[in-house]
Amino acid sequence: MKGILLAVAGCLAATLTGPAFADSLTRSCDYKGDGKLGPLTIDFDEAARSVRVTTPDGRVYRYQNGVTGRIGPATADDDLGPVEQFVNLRPDRVEVGFRWLDDGSTGHLAYFDPTAFKNPAKRCVWRSLWAFATG
Repeated sequence: MKGILLAVAGCLAATLTGPAFADSLTRSCDYKGDGKLGPLTIDFDEAARSVRVTTPDGRVYRYQNGVTGRIGPATADDDLGPVEQFVNLRPDRVEVGFRWLDDGSTGHLAYFDPTAFKNPAKRCVWRSLWAFATG
């Protein structure tokens, strides 16, 4: 019985670390923008067009292209409610942010160089035009 449980656990672990997560890369990135939020931990999955940003104090912000929902924690001071998220892959940068549902205007835009995730020697910088929409 113990052998079967170990085999099942091994298969589950292989599944969780297999091809579905092969394109996800994580880097520590400097922050350029309003406020002092860096360094940030950025998890970038190009195939899924998703980006997860973790601040030094543990807040997590998620962007997935085409998803409507919250990008971050629902707190009293900065809860945006549901917004349309985007992750745009450009030749020289990845743009992330959200649009307001009522008028389609951009509520937040940030970008980074995707080559920094493929080359550890390259400096990673997250450039934000708004400090995670907290103003």
